[in-house]
Amino acid sequence: MLIDLIRRYLIFSIFLTCCGCSLPFVEKGPVEPITISGVLNGRTVLSGSVEMTGDLLIPAGSELINRAGTTITVVPSESTKIDPEYLSSQTELLVRGRLLVEGEPDNMVNFVPRIGEPTDEPLWAGIILDGADNSEVRHASLWKPDTGLLIIDTSPRVIGNWINRARYGIVVQGGAAKILDNVIADGEGGVFCWDGTTAYLKGNRIVDNEEEGIVVSRDSRPYLDRNRVSGNSIGLIVPADLPYDPTRIAGNGQDIRLLVEKAKP
Repeated sequence: MLIDLIRRYLIFSIFLTCCGCSLPFVEKGPVEPITISGVLNGRTVLSGSVEMTGDLLIPAGSELINRAGTTITVVPSESTKIDPEYLSSQTELLVRGRLLVEGEPDNMVNFVPRIGEPTDEPLWAGIILDGADNSEVRHASLWKPDTGLLIIDTSPRVIGNWINRARYGIVVQGGAAKILDNVIADGEGGVFCWDGTTAYLKGNRIVDNEEEGIVVSRDSRPYLDRNRVSGNSIGLIVPADLPYDPTRIAGNGQDIRLLVEKAKP
């Protein structure tokens, strides 16, 4: 019976094609974006349009993958710290497992806050990698976060991202992150290296921020290689004994400020 029905349908389709006709087309309505929040256990793959309606936690042992072209609209909130797991009062993506952002130069992954009343304040917390395992954030656009990427005791690859109008572009606390070819612009500060980090910063453009371009604490030893730092209030603040490449640090209010150890009494 089923074979007869299929045969009749095929014969009818061929007849319509020969007569210049076509089968009826049913127009579909707009596709609603996927909504996410809370704890995502296991392996989650996102693509297309996604709405992040609240804090999102990727616990240890779990994985979040964002395919190229994904747009994540973040719903701002000032009161999302619902338990001790979360680090910010604003909407945050907190990763203690693994995060892969698989953007491409011409097909980025976009993190954009939902815009309400106009404000100069950050609209969401940003991405927090807290002991995250083997993570990579590649060719993402992050707009108006408090901290674009907060990297705590982990060593992700952060490559080719655009971080715009952030309070702090990238903050690295410990670990040995690879921070390559990113653009951090039009915010308050650029890259901050704390807590003994040995991060590798190469080819980044840190421009037109209100305060510092790159700041390195006395106990940190990042490797600074051909970063363009210009248009900031202060270009580079580093310990006096840290090697750096000064050739592309120019056009700031003050290009370089060295931290000199105070003589012991």
